[in-house]
Amino acid sequence: MKISRNRSLVAVSGFALAIALASPAAAQDAPAPSPPAQPAATAPADPADQADIVVTGRPAGSGINKLEAGYSITTLSADDLKLQAPKSSGDALKSIPGVWVESSGGVGTSNIFVRGIPSTGDAPFVTLQFNGIPVYGVSSLSFMDQTGLVRIDETVAGIEGVNGGPQSLYSDGQAGLTTNLRLREGGERTHGSIGASITDYSAWRTDGYLSGKLADDLYYMVGGYISRGDSVRRAGFDTEKGQQFTANITKKFTGGKFNIFARYTDDHGEWFLPFAANVPGLDLGRYNQLNQYTRYATIISPGAAGSGATERVDLAQGRGWKGVVTGASLDYDFGGGFSVTDRFGFTSGTLRTAGLVPAGAGAITVATALATAGTPGQTTVRTLNTGQTLAATDYVQQFGSWLVEKKLQNVSNEAVLNFKRGANTLNLGYYFSHFTSNDAWSLGGNRWAQVGGSGDLVNLNNGTLSAFDISDRGRADVNAVYLSDSFNITEALRIDAGVRHQWTDIDFTITGNGLPNAAKIHREATPWTVGVNYRALRNLDVYARISQGYHSPSFDDVRSQLGNTGPRLDLNWSVRSYEGGVKYRGGGFEAALTGFYDEVVGAVYNDVGVPPQIAGSKTKGIELDASYHHASGLGFTGNAVLEDAKTDTPGIPTIDGKNAQRIPSYQVRVTPTYTTRIADDSDVTLYGTYEAIGKRYSDLANTQLLPAYATVSAGLRAKIKGYTLQVAGDNLTNSHGLTEGNPRFLAGPGAALPDVRPIFGRSYRVTVSYAF
Repeated sequence: MKISRNRSLVAVSGFALAIALASPAAAQDAPAPSPPAQPAATAPADPADQADIVVTGRPAGSGINKLEAGYSITTLSADDLKLQAPKSSGDALKSIPGVWVESSGGVGTSNIFVRGIPSTGDAPFVTLQFNGIPVYGVSSLSFMDQTGLVRIDETVAGIEGVNGGPQSLYSDGQAGLTTNLRLREGGERTHGSIGASITDYSAWRTDGYLSGKLADDLYYMVGGYISRGDSVRRAGFDTEKGQQFTANITKKFTGGKFNIFARYTDDHGEWFLPFAANVPGLDLGRYNQLNQYTRYATIISPGAAGSGATERVDLAQGRGWKGVVTGASLDYDFGGGFSVTDRFGFTSGTLRTAGLVPAGAGAITVATALATAGTPGQTTVRTLNTGQTLAATDYVQQFGSWLVEKKLQNVSNEAVLNFKRGANTLNLGYYFSHFTSNDAWSLGGNRWAQVGGSGDLVNLNNGTLSAFDISDRGRADVNAVYLSDSFNITEALRIDAGVRHQWTDIDFTITGNGLPNAAKIHREATPWTVGVNYRALRNLDVYARISQGYHSPSFDDVRSQLGNTGPRLDLNWSVRSYEGGVKYRGGGFEAALTGFYDEVVGAVYNDVGVPPQIAGSKTKGIELDASYHHASGLGFTGNAVLEDAKTDTPGIPTIDGKNAQRIPSYQVRVTPTYTTRIADDSDVTLYGTYEAIGKRYSDLANTQLLPAYATVSAGLRAKIKGYTLQVAGDNLTNSHGLTEGNPRFLAGPGAALPDVRPIFGRSYRVTVSYAF
């Protein structure tokens, strides 16, 4: 079955418009919305122990008691995010158990690895949403993951993360992790905040939001930020520049609610790549190859496709997103157990990546460089700007000047009919997405530079200007229908099940570097889920679930197949997931313990130094998410995971049964807190975070070890009559944990990695704000 894109758009838009127009008239006699289907239970005696209502991983975003959700879900409040102080949106996700985030690449990019699903970079199993609306039609592309399109600020009321579970059934059908950023909404009273922060590395930022009432049942929220400055790695000039503005309007009426939001972002930060950490004298937490001498480069114009055109690029622009993400949602209850939900989203903008990319087998001495890369008769190496003659034992390396521009656009709609009768709730949904990526790449432009010292360019032979220079355009349509059902067998026992069928059609063209120029593919997939939840005690639930999800192909898969650099796309990647757990909330203590087993089949691995290949994996593990708050002011939050992920490739003995690439064997994060009240509206909180990450391997054959490491952070927050002062220190022990090796070069078995990317070194931030 193949659904026409134009017919789909007309059907979805007409449906949403008809409901919207019908709402005001029907609302006059419509009853209040019926509550979501869930087991009846006695309310907790202590209001502080009342569980959160969560909406992610649910049909039509219907709310359910977090304790009774029947799958693993993590919630982060705006206050949690302030204490964590993430350096990027990807960095915030490390608070979700079983998620490993390599956030050392900068504010605009993160490699994210999800429970039991190995990959080789970016974030191919991570969807980000605003109010349940996905920001783009596919989770990851070359030089793009969805965290690059999202910045966290004061307009975000909280985050919900579903790892595993039923989310492959709803919205964009993503197997893996779905992270939903819930925007603040206005209310009857005016609320807001304004604040400013400074750092020890010369960066500053101002944040704020304002919300309130425009008219009866009509509310607003506006907010955003402006930021400027250097990074922890100190390039010596402003590499981090950004501004963002968000507006959110909510209209409530009898029987439902309509919400519309728009977010404009223009933000970029330096793109950090691996560097030769074995060069003597480098500060691994602060070293930066980007400086005033290497900042600008002349490169072949992206997408010039052999024309010879060149342009000058500022590599300090790093990775940045300039564009809009908008969405609208309608929830309406017709009465009699019948309701409807519609979620519409639109994204448009440009994601730009520019940076210095290490080339070759790491840094080499000047003596070696003269013997292998110098011009005939050359006996010395000098820096081009400072005129320094380097010693034979100094180090130099080639760095490429890369530039990739992706013009991205996405339109999506999810329409859901809900019918509740007695103990049963039935949901019928239709999801549509049309997304494009118009790319221009220039990968090359290698230049020699000193590693360490001044970091200046040097007078070694750079040869002719060359690059992997392509332009391509991909268009994709995704159509999906799903049916889910939730049935309360007893007041304490609920079973739910659902199935989805999805059609993906891709049209792709490419020019440059002699590649074939067009391809079309069609894929279908049928994810499903079955789960059961049992209320064992008033505040104790147990659950079990089995799910089957898929990762549909996208533009990069087609490009690899056209260029004969990757496997044929005969199968979608499939993920079979088994999970079970227990949840408890009471007496100020909340905990969720989850065991899981995942099987991945057909994944495409772009391993270092070898052609991409199809492989699988089998992963078992256990996760813990817990928090405790006592009346004395003592408390803690924490999460942990023990994970045994192994490749499953009987046909490739050299990697079969090895540790899955770049997934830690364990992760532990714990944040103890102590709050003392100094007045009715004033208090002081001391907090700290200990984080421990297990060893990983940067390659499938497990020849390149990334050792275990730990970090310690701490802070103080004082609230006095609406004013807040926060002082935070990150990585106080100046740990130099490694997050990855060079994905473009593999050293020999047992050899040290020639280039690595350590985490950021010690840094401090001071924030002053006022809330009203």
